[in-house]
Amino acid sequence: MEYIKNAYSNWYQVNGRSSRAEYWGTYAFNISLAFVSLYFFGESLYSLVLLISLPIGIGLGIRRMHDVGASGWFLIIPFINIIYAISKSEQKENKWGPVPNESSDKITNVNNDADNFEVVELENFEDEELEELEKRLVQLQELKKAQDEAELEKNSRKEEILKQIEDLKNELDE
Repeated sequence: MEYIKNAYSNWYQVNGRSSRAEYWGTYAFNISLAFVSLYFFGESLYSLVLLISLPIGIGLGIRRMHDVGASGWFLIIPFINIIYAISKSEQKENKWGPVPNESSDKITNVNNDADNFEVVELENFEDEELEELEKRLVQLQELKKAQDEAELEKNSRKEEILKQIEDLKNELDE
């Protein structure tokens, strides 16, 4: 209901951004309201509901286009506007404002105890950036594992050489 309340109270604003939840929640509410008014109260109330929903839908649609990083004018282009309406929010601040709270992706407290790697709250990253970071994390974990194995091998070789030196000293003393 908060999304619908926000959409109805900001119907006249074309600046800013609207999340998918706000857009589709309000859209579903308006469609439901229209069908109920048509079914139970007749065409006159149905027409009034459509007339009231039109400016709300336009303002909300423009803000939804802004949320995906597109101009509000894309609202008038069929199919393109639907694609943008279902698209994921742009996960960074753009010229129309910051990312709406309900649209931001968050990953919190990812902890790998085996290697003591911790990532705390990655916000406002694009999916591609997150994938690259995850790949880099895996590479770093593999590099750390290889370094640890090399260190163990080095220490083992060092102990072996020290033992050989000790044996040679004992042989010389005899």
